[in-house]
Amino acid sequence: MRNTARKQFLALVLVLAMLAGLSVPALAAEEGGKTVTILQTSDLHGMVNPFDYASNKENKTSMAHAAAIIKAEREADPDLLLLDTGDTTQANYIQAFLDEEPHPMIAAMNYLKYDAWTLGNHEFNFDFKYTTREIEEFQGVTLGGNFYKADGSRWIDAYKIFEVDGVKVAVFGVDAPHIPQWEKSDPGHYDNMKITNPDEEIGKILDELEGKADVIVGSVHYGLDGEYGVAGMREVAEKYGGRMDALFIGHAHAKVNETIGGIPVLEPGSNGEFVSKVTLTLKADGDGWAVEKAEGALLDCAEATPDPDFLAQVKDLHTKSLELASRQVGTVGKTFIENLEVLPGIPTAVLEDDAVTDLVNKVQMERAGADVSLAALFDSTSNLQEGPFLHRDSVKIYKYDNTLYGVKVTGKQMKAIMEEKAGSFFNQYQPGDVTISFNPNIRLYNYDMFAGLDYEIDISKPAGSRIQNVVYKGQPMKDTDTMVLALNNYRYGGLISAGLINEADVVYEGGAVRDMITEYVESLDGPLMPEVDNNWKIVGADLDDPQKDLIYEKVRSGEIAIPTSEDGRTPNIASLNGPALRSEGVLPPLEDEEPAEEPAPAPAPEPEPEPAPAPEPAPEPEPESAPEPEPAPAVSEGTYTVKAGDCLWSIAQKTYGTGTKWGAIYAANRSTVKDPAAIRIGQILILPAA
Repeated sequence: MRNTARKQFLALVLVLAMLAGLSVPALAAEEGGKTVTILQTSDLHGMVNPFDYASNKENKTSMAHAAAIIKAEREADPDLLLLDTGDTTQANYIQAFLDEEPHPMIAAMNYLKYDAWTLGNHEFNFDFKYTTREIEEFQGVTLGGNFYKADGSRWIDAYKIFEVDGVKVAVFGVDAPHIPQWEKSDPGHYDNMKITNPDEEIGKILDELEGKADVIVGSVHYGLDGEYGVAGMREVAEKYGGRMDALFIGHAHAKVNETIGGIPVLEPGSNGEFVSKVTLTLKADGDGWAVEKAEGALLDCAEATPDPDFLAQVKDLHTKSLELASRQVGTVGKTFIENLEVLPGIPTAVLEDDAVTDLVNKVQMERAGADVSLAALFDSTSNLQEGPFLHRDSVKIYKYDNTLYGVKVTGKQMKAIMEEKAGSFFNQYQPGDVTISFNPNIRLYNYDMFAGLDYEIDISKPAGSRIQNVVYKGQPMKDTDTMVLALNNYRYGGLISAGLINEADVVYEGGAVRDMITEYVESLDGPLMPEVDNNWKIVGADLDDPQKDLIYEKVRSGEIAIPTSEDGRTPNIASLNGPALRSEGVLPPLEDEEPAEEPAPAPAPEPEPEPAPAPEPAPEPEPESAPEPEPAPAVSEGTYTVKAGDCLWSIAQKTYGTGTKWGAIYAANRSTVKDPAAIRIGQILILPAA
């Protein structure tokens, strides 16, 4: 009764406060408590203005959108803290202005009065002098507590204690630990410093902060899930949740708003998709304050209008970026990829050789003086259209600031690299499949296509034994053959770490690959024409089901959806299968067809960590033979609790033996699952009877 009366009183006070123009923090203060508001951006990647200069399109989210949200939140709470968790000064043409003082992104951050900036791994893509100058220009505090100099001292601050309306708020920051691997080609980018693991360093920082602050908040450039065997922030929150009050993370470009270890953990996507917000309600505790309640929220920037004052502040950056991106450097004589999709949701360029990737490989081989080359189509929609070749086109087809290497390898090494970077990308073929699908644990930017030799990828075989019939210089490639391989610096670092190539075998180090593409097009006497040598193909997949055409028709009409990874970043993660679709009633039965056992799901591949753009996966163990298929389980109606890494397709595979039943789970849960790609960890799903 007393609680009800208190709620009614608070409601009345809130109304009166609103009428009087008082803020919520003021209301909390009237009660004898206080509130602290903290906002976060992350992985802005140069998206200052709402414009993607590579694609020449307006962007629906940006720093300008975030600025509008930040301004509104400051009007409600002028004392709020504003944080950024890194990967800020790279991409979207912002790197073209490294020599400007102040750096345009730093000027934008200063304009919005950021309190703290945790460095991301992409802050170290360039000469170290730029990073140090940007830190000097930034008017807030720059955090990176896990960077250690040769003398054992920290390079920059691990934390800062802010005074917020009499509350001591400690903000600590650490970066992803794998920078030495990703910047293997030039350790000078991070000044050869030691970078400790987040788990280890956060424990140390929390010890240092003991008794010094009322509130402790983490600002970390590392994702929920770890990489290369290093624990991610999920484990850190579970381990240290009792010693901090909120955790802001970045790096994975994920949308995260979860309670882990009793504290809110938030990640706001990338390119200004969201602004993370944590509201802390505090009560007096002796001479200090204690957190009574912590609430997290993701504020959708797509629903905001870009702040006009901010746009006016960064107008010059937009003008210069647009001018550079629009400079014509050549002509494209014919569109390179006529059909970007085999079917809606299945990109063409992954399943067959394409002119865009062949162009990149050609340029790499010529510049490095190499015999063979590897390159990824970082975005499956990358294409060159007939007409002017503009500066932005090099960025569009090669989106990262990677540099070029040439390394001597043997035929044996080459075969292992091809298995790692091409063979493992596909799911194993199952009888009845009518589509070829992709390993959900490997991003498109980690799938390489090779030039300078011919090869087949036999997806009827398990990963690790798929690269077949490799021909080099007109002859079957032998283990003892020697050749020079052209590859970018990220691949170089990853393959070094995996033990597949050797540092001592480097024969060439060059500049940025996309600059080389621009220079190549500029050097041509005539238009750039598409060239495809068709030096590779996928084999071992008989896609000739009697109802194949009907299935394709249903995909094109939208009746059957091509499954995508939960975060939407990997398309086509499971094959459509004729017998399975018939058994589920999606297709009519065939005349005289015996009821067929549903195909067992392909063996789950070893999870490959998701890096910052274009880093390398950890080496996977030697593949084992595929296990004998087990019959699909008989499922009675029940429930399933969503776990980390789950999607509807994987849940269907676990519970029914086939991912194609994901639609049945979705249909049974439409009241609570509005978007099949957006299920939540801990959510309880109804499993209809099989």
